Parts: sequence; C-alpha cells; structure tokens
Amino acid sequence: MSLKENIGQEKNDLMKNKKPYETAAFIIFAVLFVQQIAFLLYRVIDFFVDMANPVITTAYFSQTSLTTPVFFGRIINISSSSVIVLLVAIAALVLWYYLIYLLVFRYCAKHGYAKWTWTALVVFGPTIFLIPPYIIFAAYVFRPFLFRFIKRAVQEFKEYDKDKPLPEENS
Repeated sequence: MSLKENIGQEKNDLMKNKKPYETAAFIIFAVLFVQQIAFLLYRVIDFFVDMANPVITTAYFSQTSLTTPVFFGRIINISSSSVIVLLVAIAALVLWYYLIYLLVFRYCAKHGYAKWTWTALVVFGPTIFLIPPYIIFAAYVFRPFLFRFIKRAVQEFKEYDKDKPLPEENS
C-alpha cells in the first residue's frame, strides 16, 4: 500500500471513528509534531545563517522553545557548535520517531488499541504532563494489568459496605 493510500485510509478511519478521543489525540499529536518540526527547522536554519555570517565567530544551535525528547538536547550539548553533532541528533530524532511508529503505532493498530492516543502520550506526554518518559512508557507497556487493577479497585469500591467488616479487619 502506498503512502497516499495509507494516509487516505487513516483519514477515513478517523472520520468514521466512534471514539472522539482518538480524533482529539490525532489533532493534538499533529499540532505538537508540526510545532516541533517547525521550531527545529527554524533553529537549524538560524544555526547555518549564523555559521555563514562572518561577524559571528562561533555559531551555536539554540534549543529554546524546542519540545524534542531529552536525548536530543543531550546529544546537542556534546558540542552545540558542531554540524556533525547536529546531524547525529537529527538522525537520532528520526530513529526515535521510526521506533515509535514500529513499537507503539503499529502495535496498537494491530491489536485494536487507541493508536493515536497512545502515540501522542508516549511521544508528547512527558512534555505535556511534565513527568519522565519511562513512566508513560511503563503505563503503555503494562496497560492491560493497570486497567485490570483499576477495574477491580472500582468494582470492590462499589461493593464495599461499611457495616460489613472485611475479613482482614476481623483478625
């Protein structure tokens, strides 16, 4: 299937989807992704313009207003004035998005999970909720057990009667 056919099928899936949170997650993902790429392109162009300017002795890649993953900034901080380091950081970012596509998006699509919701949470959750990425990834990986636990806790809460003591309270 070609890229154009994939995009058309994805558009049709979102339009006929009965889950409004999937469409909202797609919109949030698309807005944050376009914003991230736009700022990244702006910073790369600004970096090369500064390099070409004979008045500026050393050009630095600015990370201001970037919503890239933390590893991108760590790679850039090796040497923020090096083109090679910038290219390595961009290659790592491309690899990151490819792995997200393989490990999150395609997996969720194959198993019928909310693919845009989980992709948006894994990619931009740390930025949006200001929590470490491994917590969101752990929630993604262990979601069947987590939701089973939540369901059981809600069910036990509904069945709880304060007048009837629990077996643990009798001992």
